Amino acid sequence: MTQKLKYKIKNIFIHQLKDLGTFLGAVYALVIGSALMILEYNIDFGVLFKINIFDTYSRLIAVSNVLISILIGISLTTFSVIFVVMQLASSQFSPRILRHFLITDFKMQKFIGLFVGTISLCVLPQLASVFFYQRPFLLTLFVGSLFAFYGLAWSYPKMITYLSVNMNVSSITNRIKIDMMEEITNLYPENWIVGKNLLYKRAVINPDTFKILILSPFETGYLDSVNYKKLEKLSEFILKSDVGSLFENAYQKPIVGEFIMKDTTTLLALVFSEEIKPSQINILKQEVSIIVKDTFKVAQFRSHTQDINFGVRKLVDIAIKAISPAVNDPTTCLNCIDQIGEIAKELAIKEFPSADSRTLGSKKIQINEFNFEEFIDFCYDQIFQWGKQDPTVVKRIIRSIRIILPLVNNPFNLKILIQQVEEMDLLEIYNLSNYKNGNLKISKEKLTTIELELANFRQKAKLQIKVLEQKGVLEHYEMHHYSDNLAITNAEIEAIKYLKVYKIFDESICVNGNELIS
Repeated sequence: MTQKLKYKIKNIFIHQLKDLGTFLGAVYALVIGSALMILEYNIDFGVLFKINIFDTYSRLIAVSNVLISILIGISLTTFSVIFVVMQLASSQFSPRILRHFLITDFKMQKFIGLFVGTISLCVLPQLASVFFYQRPFLLTLFVGSLFAFYGLAWSYPKMITYLSVNMNVSSITNRIKIDMMEEITNLYPENWIVGKNLLYKRAVINPDTFKILILSPFETGYLDSVNYKKLEKLSEFILKSDVGSLFENAYQKPIVGEFIMKDTTTLLALVFSEEIKPSQINILKQEVSIIVKDTFKVAQFRSHTQDINFGVRKLVDIAIKAISPAVNDPTTCLNCIDQIGEIAKELAIKEFPSADSRTLGSKKIQINEFNFEEFIDFCYDQIFQWGKQDPTVVKRIIRSIRIILPLVNNPFNLKILIQQVEEMDLLEIYNLSNYKNGNLKISKEKLTTIELELANFRQKAKLQIKVLEQKGVLEHYEMHHYSDNLAITNAEIEAIKYLKVYKIFDESICVNGNELIS
């Protein structure tokens, strides 16, 4: 509960308070400045400290103006360079990675707030002196000058160091991964255990039932998030209405992150056992549309909120661009694969569907979301497609999946991970025949390492299958099934069969035609 509250507070500050820098600047200028000027207006510091306050104030104005000029000059130069670097990083990696760089980074907002607030704090007493010409605000100007010195001597170098570290691709990919891990924990709080369904499949609408389609009232954009707490009101309202006895289910049609078109995309499908009157349909649509506007959020851009695939999409984009001939940076691609592997590991141990989906499912609302199989496809398919000719990339993909295997106790997820590697058909690409024909532009040593990596993967996979057998997990799901959905039951049976066959799989069959020791 504490973690969820922490996540929500962070979400408010990072994703919604977009003008935090301006806000902090206003705090410096208005709150501190106003408090000091009120204090000075009521206390004569010239008499208190026995100084010529007018002479000291006039000399300090010159110093503060110089500091303001330096701050403005440095800030303009620095941020001009930042935008150039951001543009280069955006074009080299992905235009999506830096879209909210200044908005969502709390430390950058603090730096901006300090610079804006310091300049304002130095200008504010001079502006006030125009109206109160017999009252120099020496203390306020002095504090503003101290902030300016602090900004130049400490905060500015610290900001440059912070930017240089955070503009590094490793920091960018790590930040994406951290955001995704937090989102996974929020959406999937429970780990999978024996006695739960092995997998999740989307609910299918019976074509013989009567349906009312609720179209999107929003401007064209991407489905950013759904407030599932508010969505609960939907079934409560329909069940209390005069057609409540006929109501079967409400189905969310788009997945979070999908493109939504106004008056075209279906957001909800309301299913009834019988056809209802046109007058009842109109009333229902009007009331449900009000709930929809308050529940669904459509934005111009996708975000990490409830959209794990978006984070994976960014990592995949960076990886693909890194191994393109224009960039030719395989190390960055390997870094992305490592981060994707950690996301895949976290997903592999979680229970699907999400906690919100299970809660709403019991209240006649079916949520549409990705399943584990689709997530793994998103993680690796495109990287393999564009990097399959590079043995270093292929080996890292295999290794990132191999590392996950000992942690996976869900037989279906284990089957998906094994299939992900086996369906690459690596020995169709990396074999001695292709090497001799010149189709592979690699050394024979690299060819051997692919074979060894694949052999290690299969050994680890078989070992994990054996562990699940010893725990009685495979036998349990041969005998017991926990879903009324026939598609889920069949998929569970198929997964158990696949693992049992794979365990006795003879690797020598695949080595045929690939005699590397010659």
